[in-house]
Amino acid sequence: MYAVHDASAAAVTAVCAALEARLPESAAEGPRVDGEDLITEVPAGHPRWSSKRCLVVAVIAVFAVIDVAVAVLREPAWAIALPFFQLFACAGAFMALTLGRGLYDALRLPKHGITVMAELDHYTDKTKVYRYVDQDGGLHFYREPTGGQQLELSYDPRNPSRASARQSLYGQVMMALMAVVGLGMACGGLGVTGYQLFIALRG
Repeated sequence: MYAVHDASAAAVTAVCAALEARLPESAAEGPRVDGEDLITEVPAGHPRWSSKRCLVVAVIAVFAVIDVAVAVLREPAWAIALPFFQLFACAGAFMALTLGRGLYDALRLPKHGITVMAELDHYTDKTKVYRYVDQDGGLHFYREPTGGQQLELSYDPRNPSRASARQSLYGQVMMALMAVVGLGMACGGLGVTGYQLFIALRG
């Protein structure tokens, strides 16, 4: 029994096709089994919270406590001003992490990964979706707004779903600069928050 969660229609179709290809052929003779007896219904229940969602909730809770403390101990207006600095910091942290990881993959995977030619699978409203097959025959998808019918990708053999398209030197430099800008935004927003908390606690 296989369960497929949070997957696109194309991914589900690919999984079904791969499973059907590996199933043994049914014998020509023998009793027929009613397929309805083989179906087991599993209640969906409540989905578990992912670690990312828990981290987001924890960060929001910490910021809220800091905002209330600063507003009570120092100036009520900071309860409105500080969240803007914190949103600025979160946006910068997201930029730094996303672009930093993308740059890391762009530099590492072409040297230490496996390079393949991905085929254009379909379009979405915002990007193109390419498909590629790993060494074990597993099918994976990669989103990239630019590219033609084929796209050169390098993927991690230990984690084939983690891949990176070939980046030009200009693209790598821009990713590095934007990651540095994001890091500066994060440090600036957190610095203001920490300084105001320090002043409030010091009285």
